[in-house]
Amino acid sequence: MSTAPMNTDLTGRRALITGAARGMGRAHALALAARGAQLALADLDIAELADTAGEITAAGGTAVPFTADITDRDQAEKLVAGAVAALGGIDILVHNAGLIHSMTGLADTDDADFARLLAVNVWAPLHLTRAALPELRRSDTARVIFVNSQWGQVPDGHSYGYMVSKAAQLGLMKTLAQEFAGERILVNAVAPGAVATRMVPDGNYEAELAAVPIGRIAQPSEIADVVAFLAADTGSFITGQTIPVNGGALVVGI
Repeated sequence: MSTAPMNTDLTGRRALITGAARGMGRAHALALAARGAQLALADLDIAELADTAGEITAAGGTAVPFTADITDRDQAEKLVAGAVAALGGIDILVHNAGLIHSMTGLADTDDADFARLLAVNVWAPLHLTRAALPELRRSDTARVIFVNSQWGQVPDGHSYGYMVSKAAQLGLMKTLAQEFAGERILVNAVAPGAVATRMVPDGNYEAELAAVPIGRIAQPSEIADVVAFLAADTGSFITGQTIPVNGGALVVGI
């Protein structure tokens, strides 16, 4: 019995990706562009962002770079307006921007660090989703995808700002999914474990590796493939869900 190939074609769809200069954000951009999406890419690091956009445009794709501090509501709204002006609309919103966690316990948790993580992981996606809502409502293939973390599901007793903000982000994702399911705006999260990016500090690499039953750390492209799956028609009946991509780490942790 033959099986039809999964349709992950994104030709004609327009995506805004935050934190797209490097690491997982860059991988998401390359994956969606390879499937035909037109991209607006946002980051604070305009030099590396330009490299990512340049690679996509050199291959014949569309990638427009924007520099913005998305924790500032005005800048977040201007970013969405710029993306709409450049692409003609937004069908896919990928909340990827993130910060390295502090690896501190409660006594050493800095209030400013805690607030900054909440701003990046909760307030920024709230501002961006609200600003993009009119465009998402106009789209027949609207997707909002959060790049979360396994630590948003099961905290490990440190990095309070990171753990709490990622858990709150999942609450935001589920609330959005519940409100907008009737309008066919699909909202989901991908929850990676350890990924080979700067988010895994050099001194913590062996500990991260030891916690993965598969025996290796994920490559950014492996997370991006799941983002692309949710963005495409393959994800057309999924909303309000958190997709773990952690090499079995939470099977051990639960």
